[in-house]
Amino acid sequence: MRALRFHAPGDLRLEDVPRPEPGPGDVLVQVEVALTDGTDTKAFRRGHPLLLAETPSPFGHEFCGYDVATGRRVVAANSAPCGACAACRRGEETLCESLGPFLNGAYAEYIVVPERIARRNLLPVPVALPSEIAAMAEPLACCLHGIERAQIQTGQTVTVLGPGPIGLMLCAAAKDAKWHIAAAQ
Repeated sequence: MRALRFHAPGDLRLEDVPRPEPGPGDVLVQVEVALTDGTDTKAFRRGHPLLLAETPSPFGHEFCGYDVATGRRVVAANSAPCGACAACRRGEETLCESLGPFLNGAYAEYIVVPERIARRNLLPVPVALPSEIAAMAEPLACCLHGIERAQIQTGQTVTVLGPGPIGLMLCAAAKDAKWHIAAAQ
């Protein structure tokens, strides 16, 4: 299969690699669409100590595709909480002390979603939802989490810095929450 692999900052190569084989509990996904987010852009420019620790490394983590075993369309978060650390036991899984494993390799024909992510954060995609939109589930989840954590009340004014995809999704979520938006660039 063909996959985009990271060799060094600024050095991505399209290569022929073996199709990944899932282990117990893993899910093999045929990638339909993969997106580039800010983390990918930064990692491409300067590397990443966790996501790209070993080179060459698979690249990309936001995607929509088909679970090869079931045929259902899916998206996945790029990690999963452990469920056992103090933060997870308090219900604050976003602060997990053992977050992982980290999922990379969406810029390929196939990607293996590790069991821990498949169990917690592999989500079905409704048939009518376009794949390009479904692949934005993880950044949208980050925005909605931010909206929830901000505890801003209806009618309050918020400022969103930056007109990128995250900023625009934050504006849309704030508008849905009936907040007044003061956009800044």
